[in-house]
Amino acid sequence: MYKIGIISDVHDWHTDQIESSLKKRKCKITRIFFEDLIFSFKKNQINFFNNKNLNKLDGIWVRFINSGSTEEITTKLTILHLFTEYKIYVHNSADVIEKTVDKVRCTGLLRVNGFLTPDTYVWFEKKKTFFPKGVKKILVKPIFGSQGKNIFMINKPDDLKRTEITGGVFYVQEFINSEKKNIYSDIRILVSNHKIVSAMERESKHFITNVYQGAKCKKISINKKLRSLASKISKQFNLGYAGIDIKIDKDKFNVLEINSVPSWKALQKIEKINISEVLVNDFLKKVKCRK
Repeated sequence: MYKIGIISDVHDWHTDQIESSLKKRKCKITRIFFEDLIFSFKKNQINFFNNKNLNKLDGIWVRFINSGSTEEITTKLTILHLFTEYKIYVHNSADVIEKTVDKVRCTGLLRVNGFLTPDTYVWFEKKKTFFPKGVKKILVKPIFGSQGKNIFMINKPDDLKRTEITGGVFYVQEFINSEKKNIYSDIRILVSNHKIVSAMERESKHFITNVYQGAKCKKISINKKLRSLASKISKQFNLGYAGIDIKIDKDKFNVLEINSVPSWKALQKIEKINISEVLVNDFLKKVKCRK
């Protein structure tokens, strides 16, 4: 019987699904809220005041890390790093989250390792006059953000000057139009243990195609080339599980984003298999490998 912790800022439907699947496999579950943790460093170890057995868990599933101050986020990631130091399997690890949650770092790692992304430009706020030459539309995105929030489409330099950003750094990508007129779309691929679990196409009349922003989704089959790409990305970033967002442009696959704490509730609504069961099986395989 494994002792498993599910750690998150918010426990929702996904935690319920994970916990239910783990209990079927006779695991003992502890729900952990980051904000509840109080800990100290004494006698060569970390001591958790609210639950003294946390550093004795077999595995930890990271569900959601909320936005916050630099200090809050780095401390949460440090906690995950420390669990790893105790030889506890963390799904996904702090290393993985750090590589993917920061869009600048994620895009840079994708590009230098040979993966195609939309052309991307980064500069500090003082140089607001910069606008990529020959580019008709750009998307300004927060470096740390999810669910399609605080993304702006810019058509001309004057609009860019009036755009307020978070954190003092511009992260800008060339916008790739969809083939269908007045319909925007992309593909979300859910991977686990370097394999595709399921995939969907997201469509919207708005340029933001996130389901939480009202996009419609439909299940799609994945061809061999895209399956291979998803597997290579997963291995490159050492993903336990993740959502990989892809934009197809003239038969080329542009990687938009990697979400290392993905939701799958929308995907489950159009998928016959029980996604949580698949994810939990893969998770327990990794926990077992650590023993």
